[in-house]
Amino acid sequence: MSTGGMVKAIFFTLLTLGFFFVIWIKNPFAHKEVYEVPEEVAGIIWDPKAVSEGRELFIQTCSSCHSVRYDGLYLLSLEAKPEWKKILRTMGKPIFEEREGKLRIKGYYLPRDVYETVAFQDLENLKASFGKVPPDLSTIYLARGPGYLYQFIMDPQKVLPGTFMPKLFLPEYDKEAPEKVAKIVAYLRSVSEPPPSEKVKRTVMGAVTVGYFLLMGFVLWFYRRRLLERMGLH
Repeated sequence: MSTGGMVKAIFFTLLTLGFFFVIWIKNPFAHKEVYEVPEEVAGIIWDPKAVSEGRELFIQTCSSCHSVRYDGLYLLSLEAKPEWKKILRTMGKPIFEEREGKLRIKGYYLPRDVYETVAFQDLENLKASFGKVPPDLSTIYLARGPGYLYQFIMDPQKVLPGTFMPKLFLPEYDKEAPEKVAKIVAYLRSVSEPPPSEKVKRTVMGAVTVGYFLLMGFVLWFYRRRLLERMGLH
């Protein structure tokens, strides 16, 4: 391949990738609702100190219907079964957390297929009550973002009319409701996002991977060109 041909191939490849990026990821023609977090509680979502309290609030108000497998939280109906802890220890993967300089097991992660199998009846009961199984919320923050989650938890019907999720927090009766919801969002953010050290590792790994493919692409192109020259075809 000549230099001009290689430039054309790179150009049309980038053009194709750019087209699909615009259509699938940053579609300017798609209507998108904008959900905001009130300024007075926005800082709570990014406060590491709010995560543990948000986790407890999630257990109290959300775990009757939702699980967070990435953090070892499962339905309350499962946690109440005597055999559940044995199932987690034998079929789950330990989730560690550091406390006071020591690692301890925070919970157990169950893959989706395993979880749906061992919790089949409990999930079916929820489906019978709500029409569908309430989703696991391990990655909901990445999918929806803080504004959507805050507004949805505060008033589910306003954001998604017809949803079966009840309104759990009533600001007119509980003045701390906005702070509580923000803490739950902070907890979901902490589950979805890796810790800073892991982010650095992923960034380095991504850069190394891209560099490797670029280097190998150049080596293959150079080797092919030399081979064609020896064959008298270049």
